[in-house]
Amino acid sequence: MKNLKILSSVALVLIVIVAGNILKTHLQARLAFENIDNTDDSFDGDTDENSSNPQLYSAAVSQAIKAPRVKYQVSNATSQFIIFSFDGSKSVEMLNETLDFEQRMDERGKPLRFTYFINAAYFLTKDTAKIYRAPGQEAGASKINFSSTTADIALRVKTFNTALAKGNEIGSHTAGHFDGTNWSYDDWKQEFSSFANLMYKVQENNPSEKITAPTFLDSIKGFRAPFLAVNNNLYKVLSDSHFTYDTSGIGPMDVWPYKDDSGLWRIPLGTIFLGPNRSPVVAMDYNLFSHQTNAKDTVKKGTALWNTYFDEVFTAYTEYFNTNYQGNRAPIVIGEHFSKWNQGVYWEALKTFADSVCGRPQVKCVTYKDLIDYLNSTGVPPVIK
Repeated sequence: MKNLKILSSVALVLIVIVAGNILKTHLQARLAFENIDNTDDSFDGDTDENSSNPQLYSAAVSQAIKAPRVKYQVSNATSQFIIFSFDGSKSVEMLNETLDFEQRMDERGKPLRFTYFINAAYFLTKDTAKIYRAPGQEAGASKINFSSTTADIALRVKTFNTALAKGNEIGSHTAGHFDGTNWSYDDWKQEFSSFANLMYKVQENNPSEKITAPTFLDSIKGFRAPFLAVNNNLYKVLSDSHFTYDTSGIGPMDVWPYKDDSGLWRIPLGTIFLGPNRSPVVAMDYNLFSHQTNAKDTVKKGTALWNTYFDEVFTAYTEYFNTNYQGNRAPIVIGEHFSKWNQGVYWEALKTFADSVCGRPQVKCVTYKDLIDYLNSTGVPPVIK
């Protein structure tokens, strides 16, 4: 009994240390976010994903790693879905780079497709910014700034149309990337209305440039909240607005999605274990960036430290894959951004990981929409009691 008490005390101390480290890391990341110059056009502006309430984020990660493991009835014939997505949408150059990588993967017989969660603020310029008003904000305010030029907007629309035509998916990441944790139903409704208004009226709002109609708009059925900041009012608006899924949650790496009472699929980002200390981190590049360098661009490609961080991320992603592929076959859900933090180490690690797993038997590197189609037709595997 004495030994049991000692072990329990040690376990409690370890949990406190883990939670404290998570909180410290994301407090630092939040401060870094607030001090970023979002007027720099080379910076995509969207710097998820830790909630502006780091305590809530820390609690979510801690809950994910402590959640009881669930076993599902699967077999070698069960599909292993891998979902790669991007938040933000400012850098058309980066968008093209993802499409080029996708094409190279197709040519190697390792097909994959991406989901892009876009911000409508990038379809206005500073000159037209006051068309947009976020809940509780002055007209023309945005957490992520606006597009550089109307020509840039026209190119962005054209390239996302191309992305859709190639089998990729476009989702919503709101308009101005504000934290909606405390928003009312009407606040969320206002933000979604602003998103639709800015996107459907992109030509009217930018008359100086000929802009192709954004053919991808009617296909938008998925959502990820800025800062992963959600509340019950959001889910009510998503349901009333006929969205089919939300991917703002944080979950264990081996959990299948579930459908809530309103019929909305909840698809959480996975929690992975990073580095020699196996620190729990959400499977998203900004969280890795936050953990490794306190969200500061300090690592140079070609250095030993860059290689170490690359190996840590690739190893964590590979463990995520092996755990699910050899176990529950739960979807692997990884997020990225259009900003190449630490000289692209997270993008390079993701590409190497994708190349190592896409194309394996039963592995499907597809969009959220493809996963939703499967879930609606086949369902989640039965839970083993």
